[in-house]
This record gives sequence, structure tokens and C-alpha cells, in this order.
Amino acid sequence: MKYFTPPSSYSETEAQPPEVCRNGIAIQQTFHHIKKRHSFLRKRLVSILEWSRVDKGIFILVMLTPYFLQYFLWSGYVLNHSELHGIVNIPVLYSYLWIQAILVVMGCGILGFGLVMRRRKPDAVFFQYLVLQFFSLSMIAMFYYVGPLSFSAGLFLLGAPVWGLILLDRKPVWWATGIAVAALLGLGYAAAYTVFPHASLMIPPTDQAGRVFWMNSTVYFNALFFILILVMADQMLAWWHAREDNIRELSRTDALTGVHNRLSILDFLNHEVARTVRMNTPLSVVILDLDHFKRVNDDWGHPVGDLVLQRTAEVLQQNIRDIDALGRYGGEEFIIVLPGADHGEALNIIERCRIELARAEILTESNHSIRVTASFGFVCVSGVPIEPHVLIKTADQALYTAKSNGRNRVASMEVSTSREEVLV
Repeated sequence: MKYFTPPSSYSETEAQPPEVCRNGIAIQQTFHHIKKRHSFLRKRLVSILEWSRVDKGIFILVMLTPYFLQYFLWSGYVLNHSELHGIVNIPVLYSYLWIQAILVVMGCGILGFGLVMRRRKPDAVFFQYLVLQFFSLSMIAMFYYVGPLSFSAGLFLLGAPVWGLILLDRKPVWWATGIAVAALLGLGYAAAYTVFPHASLMIPPTDQAGRVFWMNSTVYFNALFFILILVMADQMLAWWHAREDNIRELSRTDALTGVHNRLSILDFLNHEVARTVRMNTPLSVVILDLDHFKRVNDDWGHPVGDLVLQRTAEVLQQNIRDIDALGRYGGEEFIIVLPGADHGEALNIIERCRIELARAEILTESNHSIRVTASFGFVCVSGVPIEPHVLIKTADQALYTAKSNGRNRVASMEVSTSREEVLV
């Protein structure tokens, strides 16, 4: 039973200055707005998982745009500051710009091809192979100039495959990862054997300002990729966890009434039986059946019958305790598990449910009023090591007694067990 505390004469809100109240409301509204925007962002991000293979590939191409923009902006900054020409190899930088320009043209061509494919073959997996190879080629080109075994290369090898496995098909991701690893190892060993210089874009700095510049450049090139990978992984994993919780809840909930389904209520009963044995506390199990429910379906149709079941579950849920569990056992039968309730307390709870259910008025779509009653059978045990199905069987026998005695009543029965029905 829920208890309500009458309002006192003292109000904390009234005791606060108006400015404090207004500031508190403004903070709450801001927090609510941020939470709403965060939820919207998560839905937008995870909706990518439902896209076609070609659309996902196009998304990867679009995400490369800020990286190319970063390269061009950094190159322009270096070329316009002559004091940096002593720590940046300018001829190599020009060749690097040409390669980036070629990659941009190639990316635009692949993007145009993808826009055609998304209409003709939206689930063509080979497009993901193409996009991922282009993505790897773009990254390897950068690592050739800044060092194949640099921090940037390590971040790429750790982050990109994980992100790809979340978003894309597995085989294209593993294929592109294998080629990228082989290419970076090849470049690394080639630089180690002086086939070509390591990090040819860099001229080793001799002062603190030069070292700070290259440190800032490393942060500049990697911060965006790191933040993007982290945010995408966090939001998608959070969505997956929420979906897992939702699926778990749906698997344990009766779709029509919203209470425990048969599997869930029996699982709850198993746990409570074990607890009552361990703690030596009382436990009551109730089975109820709606009286003449078949007439409701025959006279009013199954949609009204569903409405009656929903209203029944609602009334029962409102009149049991918070620690109790209500489940639909099948058809018009419900089970209520009352942990810690002895015979007298269980009888009071059940009787309250019976009376409130008989009083409940159920309105059909045509505004006709329907009233239903139910018969209840229950059993109470305390610390008895007994199989759960015996409790259900005994409560069901009590239910049969209640129906035989005129319906719309409560009956109880003592547990009678054989040796095989007692828990060892």
C-alpha cells in the first residue's frame, strides 16, 4: 500500500529567495536541454548502423574531408611562416601537397561512383572494399612523410579497425587492416635500412620552439581523429547497452499487459522460494482467474477482451506492494508472488485486489461499461524447502475451490507434498 504524506505548512521553495528559485529552474532547464540534445545526437549517430553498405562507405569518404582540410591548412600555415622552413622540408612538403591533391580527386571520383551505386546496388559490399583501401592509402601516404611508426600511425592502427568493425562489414575491414599493417611495417623496415629517410617531412629541430611546433602538429593532426573515434564508439556502445536492456526487458514482459510474462514470473518465484528457505521468511503465491472471461470475448470481441486484461493488470499492480511481483500466467490467469507475506497479510492484499477489481469500470470504444470479477487461490509457506511448481499446483487447487464455491472470492489451501516434491 502506498502512503501519502500530507503537505506541511513549511515549503522549501517558498523559503528560498526568488533569485535562487529562478536560477535553479534555469539550471534544470539547461540540463534538460543538454540531455535532450545528447539523446538526439546519439540517435543520429547510431542510425548509421541501419544504413546500406554503400551509404556507410559514402559516410567514410565524407569523414575524410576534415582530414584533407587539416593537411592543406597546416601546409599553408608552414609555407606562410618562413621561420618554420628550417624544421620542415619544404620540397617534400610540396610533393606531399601534390599527393594530397591527387587523393582528393580520387576521393571525389569514388564518391561520385558511390552516389550512383546507392541507387542501383545499395548493398554492394565491394564498395566498402574500395572505400577502405582508399582510406588506408590516404593514411599511409601521410605516415610515409611523418614516420610509419609514429604516434599517428599507432593511433590509426588501434582506432580505425575498431571503428570499422562497429560500423562496417567485417571482411572489408580485416582486409584493409591487413594491407595497412603490412604497408606500415614495410615502410618502417625500409626506413630502418635507410632505403629512404624516416619522416622525410621533418627536419630534426635543434631548439625548444621547433620541438614544441612538432608536438603541437602531432596533437593537431590526431586530436580530431581521436575525438571522433571515442565519441562514435561511446555512443554506439551506449546504444547497444540500451538496446540489450530493452531486449532483456521485452523478453521478460507480457506484450499485452506490461507485467511479467510466464517465464519471468516463474523465475522470480524460483528466487523467492530459495530466499524464503535461506531466510526462513514467509512467502505467499496467488493464482487468479477472471470469471466468465470467455463471455467477454464472445459478446464483445477479442479487442475488448484485451482491454479487460490490460485493465485487470493495471488494477492488480496498483493494489499490491512494491516488493510484490505480478505476472500473466496464460490466457486470463495471473500469478502474484508476495515475498514476506504471511497468511493474514496475503489475505488482506488479495482481498483488496478482489474488491478493487470488482469496482473497476472498463469502458469500450462505444462507451459501454463492463465489469469483471476474479477468483483467487493462494498458498502460504514459511521456510519450507519446497519445489515452486508445488506452490503453483496448490494455489491452483485453491483457485478451483474458489470457483466451485461461487466465484469472485478468495480461497487458500495448505501445502501437501510428497517426498519428491521437497527441495533437498
